[in-house]
Amino acid sequence: MEFRADLWVLEYQEISAHLRANLAQFVNWFSFFLALSFISLAALVGARVYVPGLHSVGLLYGAQIVSLLLHVLALIGIITFRHYIWAAHCRVEEIVRQSGTPGMSPIPVRFCQWMTDLMAAGFMISYFAWLLSLFFF
Repeated sequence: MEFRADLWVLEYQEISAHLRANLAQFVNWFSFFLALSFISLAALVGARVYVPGLHSVGLLYGAQIVSLLLHVLALIGIITFRHYIWAAHCRVEEIVRQSGTPGMSPIPVRFCQWMTDLMAAGFMISYFAWLLSLFFF
């Protein structure tokens, strides 16, 4: 039984370390992508307004459609990450329950859900800004 308890401790530590590393990377990359989305939208609108010769259909619609598709991928990534957090939380709770020690999962599930809700809201705002630019610029 001691060997099995050691495996649970190792799995618990690996899940915790993996989740911490992935959470940091997720926040960094998605924050970067959201900021880049707004900056590129501002650059596209500014170039369209201040450079009258920039009426290339391929450039304007291409950039907008590619950005809209990237936003769909980002939203799929947010949903996938939410499921990943929940699965890790459930597995850690199972390990804690099987080990027989009192305690809870150290994974901040409510915070992660709140964080991904805010990220999804930011991406939806950016998505609809790009969608509006498709029709108005």
